[in-house]
Amino acid sequence: MSRHQVEVKRMDYEYYLQGMPEFETERLKLRRLAMSDAEDVYSFCSNPNVSDPMTWETNNSIDMTNDFLRMVTEGYEKGESGERAIEWKETGQVIGVAAFIGWSNVHQSAELGYFLSEDYWGRGIVTEALQELIYYGFDELDLNRIDGRCDTDNFGSQKVMKKLGMTYEGTLRKNEWIKGEFRDTQVYSILGSEYGV
Repeated sequence: MSRHQVEVKRMDYEYYLQGMPEFETERLKLRRLAMSDAEDVYSFCSNPNVSDPMTWETNNSIDMTNDFLRMVTEGYEKGESGERAIEWKETGQVIGVAAFIGWSNVHQSAELGYFLSEDYWGRGIVTEALQELIYYGFDELDLNRIDGRCDTDNFGSQKVMKKLGMTYEGTLRKNEWIKGEFRDTQVYSILGSEYGV
């Protein structure tokens, strides 16, 4: 692939992320985050049980949440933000975030990320949300591969990725410095050819 072709592919991803639609499932709406979501997002980002497996720190003030939301919302127009609020349709409350947190234009690959309010754990919500992003990634973004990663002791995330049809590829040993320690990371993936798009 020539450099020019790589640049065209990059422009395509920016275009698709800028125009990434809302998704709706039986229980959820996946939409852009807004500054007005700060109270909802702070309610779970301030919970250490939610933040501990993540690279980001527990939100000890709503100012930290506002900084995150400002970064994401400013990134939407640049094609740099793949985050979607997970909205519980019954109440309109934001209960989590699902996202494309990284992608390679050259290799046509992306990584999924998410975090969810502890009040909604164990109800299949993340699986329901990420299925929409996976389909979009393969069908609209023409991705070849989608990754998912988690701590070795994050059994909930491991279960989610298996339910999504992802294959466990191995463990990266002590590859990330998170909250004062090096942590192991399990890597899962699914290919477009396996997904059947």
